[in-house]
Amino acid sequence: MKKIATVLLVAIILVCLSCGNTKPSVSPSKAECVMELNSRRILYEFNGDTRLPMASTTKIMTCITALEFCCLDESVTASAYAVAQPKVKLYMNKGEQYKLEDLLYSLMLESHNDSAVAIAEAIGGNVENFTNLMDKK
Repeated sequence: MKKIATVLLVAIILVCLSCGNTKPSVSPSKAECVMELNSRRILYEFNGDTRLPMASTTKIMTCITALEFCCLDESVTASAYAVAQPKVKLYMNKGEQYKLEDLLYSLMLESHNDSAVAIAEAIGGNVENFTNLMDKK
């Protein structure tokens, strides 16, 4: 029985490979790139020269920088600038205090913009100084 299952699986894989179309017919991405880490050789790209905003990458760097510079139980106070951030947000109120750990969860799980700004201000004093800390990485 295992031999039959193996033969069927190999046959299905060969049929799929023989179609010759290795690119997805419809991609939800605006751009894609797969690069081999050591040689930096590009294995696959789709709209590789397209410039896109770095929102997710910036939030990941915000999290990494916060973890390096602060303790998770540190208190962060929401500023007027943080609470005024657009769209996806935690809906903090000015002056409210949060644990850094809670804001990092808000940032990474829900991508809240106000959490990102509050974290940046707590660590760097303002967003520009915090950006300089991230740039050093």
